[in-house]
Amino acid sequence: MAFISYHPATGREAERVATLSAAELEQRVQQSHVVAKEWRQSSFADRSAVLNRLASLLSANRERLALTMTREMGKLLSEALAEVDRCALECTYFATQGQAMLPLARSMTTFEPMGTVLLLTSWRFPLWQVFRMLAPTLMAGNVVLLKLAENLPRCAREIEWLLAEAGAPHGLVFSLLIDKLQVASLIADPRVKAMAFSGNRQDASQVAALAGQQLKPIVLELDETELHVILDDADLELAVDAAMRSRFRNAGQLGYAARGFIVTPGIADDFVARLSARLSELQCGDPEQEAATLGPLATGLQRDELHQQVTAALAAGARAVVGCELPAGEGWHYPASLLDGVAPEMEVFRQQLSGPLACVIRVPNLDAITDLCRELGPDGTASIWTRDLARGEQLARRLSFGRCLINMDPHQGKGYPSGFNPAPEGRFNIKAFCHLKTLLVSV
Repeated sequence: MAFISYHPATGREAERVATLSAAELEQRVQQSHVVAKEWRQSSFADRSAVLNRLASLLSANRERLALTMTREMGKLLSEALAEVDRCALECTYFATQGQAMLPLARSMTTFEPMGTVLLLTSWRFPLWQVFRMLAPTLMAGNVVLLKLAENLPRCAREIEWLLAEAGAPHGLVFSLLIDKLQVASLIADPRVKAMAFSGNRQDASQVAALAGQQLKPIVLELDETELHVILDDADLELAVDAAMRSRFRNAGQLGYAARGFIVTPGIADDFVARLSARLSELQCGDPEQEAATLGPLATGLQRDELHQQVTAALAAGARAVVGCELPAGEGWHYPASLLDGVAPEMEVFRQQLSGPLACVIRVPNLDAITDLCRELGPDGTASIWTRDLARGEQLARRLSFGRCLINMDPHQGKGYPSGFNPAPEGRFNIKAFCHLKTLLVSV
């Protein structure tokens, strides 16, 4: 097997990298195991120094790192630059705040590092999904083995380069180009003490099952359902702005972007008209150019799957308002698209989408909204848009979702990437991969 880096804007192969051999993987795991024993004894000052150097390197090399992401994953260069900046800020935050989060001296409870942690990430945010976990995990005294998505071998190499340039001990962080069978063997390896996974629920269930067989802790960050419910008295400007952020940032490749927009009759036509006007302003183009407002999808397979869902929805009676056609030319571009008249049973609504597509589901009343949401389960977020706050609260209490917002955009004001909460509780838990230890000191 080989890991292939494609340029999504052209669809052309850029580089082919061989999978690690069994001997190469063993060497890296053993080196990680050795370094874990040393790193856990390192001082907070030493750990903080590595993170601060990482932050400086991220900032100093932001253009090159951003271009690597853009040329391997397809996101707009402006979005990639913001992602690098966010990673640098995260390293700085835990470098300065980490020690206070993990009290050690003569405390009745201490937090001791577990050792080697395996991180399995998706492709949506090549650097951010690594660094948001990496910074606190290293500061806690652990070491990390990284398994990035198969289409990101160049991003994986950049992460290793950053650690080496930051003066981190060799083996503190390794990027592993390995296949699924090698991942399974790694999970079973006793030198790997814990895991983190970000991605879809189907893959997560398989990884969690393997971790469960070994009784190893695992942190799961899963793709979530998000719906926007737009009632007749909604402020349409706010609702449309939220729709644009939810479905069209990062070319709709978010993992928690809105599955659909549930709209009541009195406002449906106006909402569709305003949203379609905004979408017509988004232009596919070279993601490295400032003029482009919509980058390509990360892989050709992803684009094919998206268009198959769109085609099936059109055949079942949905209406294409904007886009919904494969563009001519090279690359894996897909236009900003809007489907109206989507039915709840259509696959385009039932499955999580990755791509610049919005689906409008028209419903007659609040009872229909409640029934529709009940079938989707409790895991997710519903944003309700209405000027009648009491009515909005009443509907929120009826919905099954674990998180309901009224006239609040889940992505607004949260920094970058969207979904990031700058408050301490919004960051990755620095204690996630620590053993809680009772320590009593006689006096």
